[in-house]
Amino acid sequence: MAPDDSKPNDRDDPVADLLPEDPTEAETDLIPDDPSENLAPDPPQVPDTSQNDADPELKQQFWSLVLLFNVALFGMSLGLMLVGFEGRWQVGGALVAVGAFAFLRGWRRYRIVQREIESDDEDNGEADDSDADSEDDGVTDGETNPATDDGKTDAESADSELQKD
Repeated sequence: MAPDDSKPNDRDDPVADLLPEDPTEAETDLIPDDPSENLAPDPPQVPDTSQNDADPELKQQFWSLVLLFNVALFGMSLGLMLVGFEGRWQVGGALVAVGAFAFLRGWRRYRIVQREIESDDEDNGEADDSDADSEDDGVTDGETNPATDDGKTDAESADSELQKD
């Protein structure tokens, strides 16, 4: 370094010389607002999945089907790639066969589980329908209501009451 070169002084900051230390009130009005102030107050919450609402047997069946279909997908795709790209018919063909077997077995079990669930729903639905039938006191549309003295049907008495209002 030559003796006539000056060393930069850390205290001489050219930007600090341009900006005043205390901005005036007009300058503070020009500063943009924080954009995060206008956001929603609370982000959406993720529901708590720690509660076990599903039947344990149904969960076990679900995960076994997931495993079967994953084996089917892996076996068929890898087997087809081995046959197509490398010409390895024995290994690739065996993997395709394992994948196809796993897929058919998974599909069969899926249909069985689906039928079981539908039959359970129908059994529960029939019980609900029988409860609803017993609540109407045996009076169906077109029959006379013993509570009314004039011999009108339920629909006719309801219409006449609406017309009175």
